[in-house]
Amino acid sequence: MNIQLRYFTGTGNSLKVFNTIKDSLNDANHLVQISKITIGETIPQCDIIGFCFPVYAFGIPRIARQYLRNLPEFKDKQRAILIITAGDPDESGFSIKESADILHNKNCEIIYSGVVQMPINWVTAMNPPNKEEALNIINNGVMQTRLIANDILNGVRKYHVFNIPKSYGKIGLYREYLLFKYLGIKNLWRTFKTYDTCNGCQLCAKACPTKSIVIKNKKPVWLPTCEQCMRCVNFCPNESIYQKYSGSTIGRNKYLEPGFKPLHD
Repeated sequence: MNIQLRYFTGTGNSLKVFNTIKDSLNDANHLVQISKITIGETIPQCDIIGFCFPVYAFGIPRIARQYLRNLPEFKDKQRAILIITAGDPDESGFSIKESADILHNKNCEIIYSGVVQMPINWVTAMNPPNKEEALNIINNGVMQTRLIANDILNGVRKYHVFNIPKSYGKIGLYREYLLFKYLGIKNLWRTFKTYDTCNGCQLCAKACPTKSIVIKNKKPVWLPTCEQCMRCVNFCPNESIYQKYSGSTIGRNKYLEPGFKPLHD
């Protein structure tokens, strides 16, 4: 089979999932090409197209939504798989549904969808797992992903069933999803600040996947295109980045998938 995989990631989870699938499919002598999403690209017709995104406030990242909407419609019916990475598999929310709805309009047939639990990275609002805890979650996620790859190889079709997150309820689900989609993502970039420990190294700007950080007067300034992916916060060598109103990030665990190289993504 000829398989095309596309992903967006902040701290490496989605890439880890797709690299795991790629390895399994390559071992079975299938041709797999993997790359990060690029808005406006045309994906060649192939046997299977796969998309992997993290869940942000019960939806997919804004840039992933824009990417899917800008895909040209496929001339022939295109088989596709959807994988979502989430800190809690119970909290994927609308992420698969909204992705599938867009892809159906692009003449795609969803043949597989699932949620893989991976470590959270939202360090400005909560404390991610420590290194040992994160490795355990990653290892379990890799095992689950290998099962997904095996299903794909064997032509097994499975579909994630939408659910209301137990810890939020229906009202909480819609509140968080709508507030982030229509208000939060458009304004949270304004809340990023740096402690005095920031030395102007510019690594945050160099690593940002959407080029949403510029350096002014030797300090980072965030732009409206910020996706809240948290790469900058978790990658900063001096742990100097925080968000106003969200509390201190000092002393909180930071998370990057161990094999992820932010400057090369």
